[in-house]
Amino acid sequence: MSFKLIADTFSVARDSDHFIQLKTLKNPGTEDQVWVAIEIIGDSKYARATSQSIIDTLEVVFFDKFEISPYERFEQALKEINIIIKNIKEKRKKLFGQINAIIAIFSGNELHLTQCNSAEAYLIRNNKFSMISEGLGSKSEDLFVNIASGELLPDDKLIFSTARLLRLATHSQIVQLFNDGVAEAVEMIRELSINDEELSLGAIALHAKLTERPQAIIESSIKNKIWVKFKEYFNVAANFVIEKTRGRKKEVNTKKILIAIAAAALILIISISLLVQSSRNSAIREEYRTRIEGLNQDITTANTKGYANDKISANTILDKVEKDARAILDTNYFRPEALAILDKIQETRDSINNTDRIKELAPYIDLATKNADVKALGIIGLNDNLYAYEYNKLYEIILDQVLTPKPIDDTEIVIGASAMEDQSVLVFLTKSGRIIEYDSGQIKFANTEDQTWRSGVDIASYGKNIYILNPDNNQIYKYSRLRSKYSGASDYNVDADLKDAISMTIDGNVFILKKGGSILKLYKGNQINFKIEDLAVDISDATKIFTTTELDNLYILDAKNKRVVIVTKPKNDAEPSRYYGQVIFDELENIQSIYVEKSEKKMYVLTDKEVYRVDI
Repeated sequence: MSFKLIADTFSVARDSDHFIQLKTLKNPGTEDQVWVAIEIIGDSKYARATSQSIIDTLEVVFFDKFEISPYERFEQALKEINIIIKNIKEKRKKLFGQINAIIAIFSGNELHLTQCNSAEAYLIRNNKFSMISEGLGSKSEDLFVNIASGELLPDDKLIFSTARLLRLATHSQIVQLFNDGVAEAVEMIRELSINDEELSLGAIALHAKLTERPQAIIESSIKNKIWVKFKEYFNVAANFVIEKTRGRKKEVNTKKILIAIAAAALILIISISLLVQSSRNSAIREEYRTRIEGLNQDITTANTKGYANDKISANTILDKVEKDARAILDTNYFRPEALAILDKIQETRDSINNTDRIKELAPYIDLATKNADVKALGIIGLNDNLYAYEYNKLYEIILDQVLTPKPIDDTEIVIGASAMEDQSVLVFLTKSGRIIEYDSGQIKFANTEDQTWRSGVDIASYGKNIYILNPDNNQIYKYSRLRSKYSGASDYNVDADLKDAISMTIDGNVFILKKGGSILKLYKGNQINFKIEDLAVDISDATKIFTTTELDNLYILDAKNKRVVIVTKPKNDAEPSRYYGQVIFDELENIQSIYVEKSEKKMYVLTDKEVYRVDI
């Protein structure tokens, strides 16, 4: 027995702490349907992603392996959802909200449903109201535990609600509402919900009706169409000839007959040509339609893998989907659908990769107000103050104000800087290989016990020491700050290959960024194992690496792609680093450097003229 489900839905979310999603899922390979009502309370930031992970998992797992029963497919889908939700809950901990949900499967005349927390399902049969989700909840750590199954009968009415509906109306009142039809009942329940100023609610109402058998068989093959057209135009030509020759004793005019037959043949050929072309276009459209459906299915698969922490596989799938979608975009078929897929790819990719896209960001500091020709290079922090610098000037930033820039030196070109927190000193590395200090408001050249300083491409500091990165000599030169000068250089690097090194940061360990995105980790001069697991994005264009002793993460600047990639710092040498997320600044140009506060709550992004501040 097959049913047609007449449906209507509504939702009322009182505030941003309540997220509600109502969804139906179908698949061309089966008549089975999935209906989902989800409410998430107290997780305003990630609620949509969590809800989508449930829906995507249902779509991938349930609409697969049609050789097993719908109940078994449903059971397997719920197991996968429980695993994914458990992973999300462990990751977000206290930030994870409460999920109230009903998931129902319709297969022929069978109904299977599950429930969690406050969500409830009701059945109206023969004007009698009953709750069919009672007893499905559990104290288990799993979100969905039990499944209720039953037979669907003609004229059954079902309600799936994320909150208790009986607080709005009695059993008999709800039955009476549905006697007027699903749409009318939903409208009345909507009004009752709105009048209850504290209730947030999402509901799906369904009316099961028997499907009608088709009344006629439509001929659809191209062969039949051509044959029909052939008979039609052949009869036209034959009738024309008969009409012209009827009742005549003299010789007929064969020329006119031939013209008539030729005209009929021409019409037939044109008709066949049009039919073939139409058939070809239909076949092409059907092929692209199938491809579009496949791409949507692949996106769902990628999303599921992402929530299972298989980010590499998920991004590989999305890369292929994007390539295929752009190929469809180059044709004249399904361009709106292809554009929609590209938008969905970015949304899915951002969710999987924990991407925060910063929009409409206003400058925190405009350095150009002090120097219109400024071309800032870097930003550093010292004693809770920020300093931006360019090749010959230093800009001190106090709160949201920038002071008049201080000249560094007219003869030197600054290429890097570092803050010596323990010494309350800023140190600058110049292109010629000299060190300049900013100490107690004074700028001066620093001396070393060596005759000259070693040159390099970057400078970093830790404690009373400064380190100069020199990839040409495959060395990191270490200097200690003494009372009036610095010690002579000592070779820090023992066994690391520093060729193509471009940036360095220190937190006790020394982290080196190389061209192409590889990162080295050194401790006491020796290279130790460093690996980033589940790196979801390409950092081959990265230009700077940043951390401090107080920070839990490494921050990798990829200025070309306008983003900062964040990875964790291993707690010990045996642990790998892990991909954490990325912040993308689509609207910023000429990003030069970054600085992260010790609290790791705010990040400062420097362009060549402005400083931007964002929450992280």
